[in-house]
Amino acid sequence: MSSSFYETERALAQYMILHYGAPEWQLPSGAPPELADFPVRCVQEGFRWEELPPDPTALELGCAVGRSCFELSRRCRRVLGVDRSATFIRAALRLQAEGSLRCPVPGEGEEASEQRFSLPPRVRPERVVFAVGDALSAGRDEPFDLLLAANLLDRLADPAAFLDRLPSLVRPGGQLLLTSPYSWLPEYTPRERWLVPGSKRVASLLERRFTLLRRWELPLVLREHPRKFQWCLPEATLWRRNWD
Repeated sequence: MSSSFYETERALAQYMILHYGAPEWQLPSGAPPELADFPVRCVQEGFRWEELPPDPTALELGCAVGRSCFELSRRCRRVLGVDRSATFIRAALRLQAEGSLRCPVPGEGEEASEQRFSLPPRVRPERVVFAVGDALSAGRDEPFDLLLAANLLDRLADPAAFLDRLPSLVRPGGQLLLTSPYSWLPEYTPRERWLVPGSKRVASLLERRFTLLRRWELPLVLREHPRKFQWCLPEATLWRRNWD
């Protein structure tokens, strides 16, 4: 698997199900229902909203097909979502403009069925801007009140450089939510740049400019086809940007 995977129909289907699919599509039979809706849980459970200013601004790096951005739009006056996959961003833009999107969903072998995915109710799509971009360079114009990077770190060519630039993207007093399974692969990250062990290395790179507020596990299930699901156990960490 390489970055080109995220431009394929198969990847699009997996992430459309993860972001917008009904729970019976997202999860295998018998799975705990609380494993559904990972992008929603990031927003609802991840931040200390009572400690943020009214009508905050938000940046999501690695936004995929955009569900967390739309969830952020319920609470934030402006949301910027950035992803390297042009396929993912096109899907997010179409959902934003039309409210729904149809795409083929894989079955067994070469079987596929076309499914319709829709925006959830009461989101504010007009508050969201989507852009194709690199997490190592996006969002330079101004800092944000909150930043979300969900399961992005181990898909970057230079994760340490990414962590090093985060203080410039989050306002003092703002919040940063990172999730990662630390599933390092050489096709994304050169071995000499792997942050192992991930939890300790990430903390050592952030703790000078951020204060750790919480550390917990935020599991998810990624459907490949009706009889194959990936169960992942990302670590989630919530940080507050220090005042310099």
